[in-house]
Amino acid sequence: MEYGCTLELHSPPRAGIRQELRAFLDRSGLGGAPGVRHTALVRDGAGRIIAAASLEENVVKCVAVDPDHRGEGLTAAVLTPLRRLALEEGRRRLFLYTKPDRRTQFAPLGFHEVARTEEVVLMEDRRGGFAAWAASVRPADCAGPVGAVVMNANPMTLGHLYLVEQAAAQCARLCLLVVSEDRSAVPAADRRALAEAAVGHLPNVSVAGTEDYLISSATFPDYFLKDRRRGGAVWTALDAAVFCRLAETAGISVRFVGSEPFCPVTRAYNEALAQALPARGVALRELPRLERDGRAVSATAVRALVQAGRWEEIRPLVPETTYSWFASPENRAVFLERAAALDRHEQGEELRI
Repeated sequence: MEYGCTLELHSPPRAGIRQELRAFLDRSGLGGAPGVRHTALVRDGAGRIIAAASLEENVVKCVAVDPDHRGEGLTAAVLTPLRRLALEEGRRRLFLYTKPDRRTQFAPLGFHEVARTEEVVLMEDRRGGFAAWAASVRPADCAGPVGAVVMNANPMTLGHLYLVEQAAAQCARLCLLVVSEDRSAVPAADRRALAEAAVGHLPNVSVAGTEDYLISSATFPDYFLKDRRRGGAVWTALDAAVFCRLAETAGISVRFVGSEPFCPVTRAYNEALAQALPARGVALRELPRLERDGRAVSATAVRALVQAGRWEEIRPLVPETTYSWFASPENRAVFLERAAALDRHEQGEELRI
């Protein structure tokens, strides 16, 4: 680092620092990232920011170096303290999003490409991390097509089970990927356990987690986009690119999704996947949703009943294992506490679950 420069660490950055940082990032062609926990800055002798990087959980964000100071080792200077903090917080793997033309500056610092689109590159600092995850997803050798379903299952419903059963009947082996991110009303470990219990009677279905590679809001890469309205499209393209790399590694030839009559975001996501996956050699099949009394069975309806204190009414909508989970007063208390935290987060408060 050039003589006369100073390194600062802010955990979290104060309002004044955030305002100064945003101005620097704007000049660098990046957007701000609300909610970051740690920010490292390098200032020149006149006190101006010439390099910056931030950390939110296990995601490095907003890495920028003033064009007049590139080649001076400033990227490493701001990443080093953030990596140290991540280790102190027990995070053993970091992800990083950057623009494609900037990916080469991170390779010498130990970051490896996971997937890319025309607008974004996802990198991680664990060599072979993606390969290890893909190996955990890859089913045992079998003759015939391999399919995949990705779901949050918050909670597992008969609608989810119907989708899995219909998909499993159309392929020799089905990989059920349950979202690993723990930001739902039903805890991640319980969501996966309930999914595994519900599909236990299907011998050609294997269950795995998405880890941080698919459908992770913690790694939503819209912080560097000037047009925030395009964030969803960029995220969908990147998610599709990650999935297609997984499909190539695990031999997956088709992805199944359920029709989406309720959520316009999920419906748009399915439509985008229908455009992206076939171009990469992966088919997308949309299956009709299970209905009860003329209405699609949904996890949204189940959650609403439980939040309204009418949890016993969910029985016709969920597998017995899910009903038994909610029959526990301790589990219902956990669910209600987390659901309330999510509601507060929607109203602009920090998420803590």
